[in-house]
Amino acid sequence: METRDLVIKSRSGDMQAFSRLVTLHQPYVYQIAYRVVLSAEDARDVVQEVFVKVWRNLSKYRMNTKFTTWLYRIAVNAALDRMRQNKRHASVIAGEASGMTAASPDPDPERALLKKETRELIERAMNRLPEKRRLVFILRDLQELSVQETAEILKCSEQNVKSHLYYARRHIRETIIKSEGV
Repeated sequence: METRDLVIKSRSGDMQAFSRLVTLHQPYVYQIAYRVVLSAEDARDVVQEVFVKVWRNLSKYRMNTKFTTWLYRIAVNAALDRMRQNKRHASVIAGEASGMTAASPDPDPERALLKKETRELIERAMNRLPEKRRLVFILRDLQELSVQETAEILKCSEQNVKSHLYYARRHIRETIIKSEGV
């Protein structure tokens, strides 16, 4: 069943359709949330908040826009709210598990270690980016959304997305180059 059909059925109160909608989109919402809040526990909480908001506001969703764009906008905003809330309550805990997608096991331990170190280096560089650039990088390069979708989610122009992405990639590339030179 297509997302559109699930949304229509969910709007009419079909909890089974909504459950399938959640199951279909939950992994992507979790990835976005985790990459923003950098905590598995907080990311799970954000996912729950997001789908509660989706359920409550499904009647406000305009069917002429892509559902994932609407959903990801809710997810990004909820994750940012959680991140800001955490910053007010405590300092960010360093060294938590990497937010990058886990790679499949590598039989070569040396290569596996190098991949892990590279992922951690990219994550540290990404986390030092200004908020908007980091979000653009997450949505565009990690979630592989289009420039147009990213612009819609972040409510900015496509040119703005391209600019933020350019500077984000440049920062990450320079960070990697500096680390290799040390």
